Amino acid sequence: MVTSVKIGDDLKRRLEELQARLLLDKQKINQQKLLEKLLEYSLEHVDLVFESDGSEQELEQDYAWKMLEMPKSWGISDSSKKIDEYLYGEES
Repeated sequence: MVTSVKIGDDLKRRLEELQARLLLDKQKINQQKLLEKLLEYSLEHVDLVFESDGSEQELEQDYAWKMLEMPKSWGISDSSKKIDEYLYGEES
């Protein structure tokens, strides 16, 4: 099965440049195969590909993550049993 993936113009141009460099090294490869090889490498070397340079915010420092640690009390012991009532009103 083949799936289409949309990429930006700049990334497309860089992919074509890589393909051309490989062609100069006498390695003819189509873009689909090139992307497959890049993805396979990335999956095997996730730690290298996504190595943190410190610019990304740590998950524990994320505001939304911190809010999960401080849930708001609704004043009821188990809201899961009455969630439809609170969301949609009384049962008819």
